[in-house]
Amino acid sequence: MSGPSVFWYTTRSAGMVLLVLLTASVVLGVLTNGRWTTAGVPRFVTSSLHRNLSLLTLVFLVLHIVTAIVDSFAHLGLKDALIPFASDYRRLWMGLGVVAAELFIALVITSLVRGLFGYGAWRLIHLLAYVSWPLALLHGVGTGSDTRAWWALLINFACVTAVFVALAWRAYAVSAARSASHGVLAIATAGGAVALIAFLLMGPLRPGWAIAAGTPANLLIQSTSNGASTASAYTLPRGLNDQLQGSLTQTPSGGALVTLSDVRDPALQVVITISDPNATAVSVAVTHNAQAVCSTQAAVSQGLTAICGMTQLAVQRLVQNADGSVQGVLVTQAA
Repeated sequence: MSGPSVFWYTTRSAGMVLLVLLTASVVLGVLTNGRWTTAGVPRFVTSSLHRNLSLLTLVFLVLHIVTAIVDSFAHLGLKDALIPFASDYRRLWMGLGVVAAELFIALVITSLVRGLFGYGAWRLIHLLAYVSWPLALLHGVGTGSDTRAWWALLINFACVTAVFVALAWRAYAVSAARSASHGVLAIATAGGAVALIAFLLMGPLRPGWAIAAGTPANLLIQSTSNGASTASAYTLPRGLNDQLQGSLTQTPSGGALVTLSDVRDPALQVVITISDPNATAVSVAVTHNAQAVCSTQAAVSQGLTAICGMTQLAVQRLVQNADGSVQGVLVTQAA
């Protein structure tokens, strides 16, 4: 295929809608459990709205999961959707999404058959299910392809603000008799906001997150018949003589994955995949701002040489330091 499928766009869209609906459900749940009422609106109306909103959220959750499996990009299967942290694609962040989904499904099912459970058991499951919201949020920003888009940042900011405002109201406006627990809730809310901002700035909003998040190297590149890719408008400049710094990760097959960032332009990364220690050729993928630039084979001699579009690149003086870090020099010229 020349581009993403309709399922790829659908699962991304459903994921964003799902976060909005889940946020609305959590906010309404926090407010109604805090005995929030509005003039002229009976309590049973808000309870019914909460239940129906949860069911609508479940519909979009199913849509999000099914389209993610049907789409061929990440090669996800039923196992990846049911077993947490079993996916090879961004394992941690996909696993958080699976846990969030299963907690929310448990909430919906136990609420529909509430009469079969004692109040204590139902209440415990209900409270645990609220954990699904932060897990879903982390899944979205960690796995999502649109995290750095302005509109995605706006949606995430609005959802976080809505939940934190609801929690703040719950902490300060409900019964003063439990002020100690509400104080803990307020501190936890503030701490969660600070931790989330720090995570975004140090992780998903920084260049190279696609690799750091655990995206398999072969998925970073859309290969063409000649082994190069055109997934990014960025062109590797000629005349570079830049320092590279990064890390080396051993693979179960005995090979290694070397991830290097350009010191002058950290958005530019070179990923070297070594199939085995005796390999005479390796795979080299170049990305810029987490977008694929090219992918090709490189010959191994005194360094690595490869062709990236109309540019020849060489990774020279590649060494591993005592602390485990890796450094080298990126040199480019006209092919």
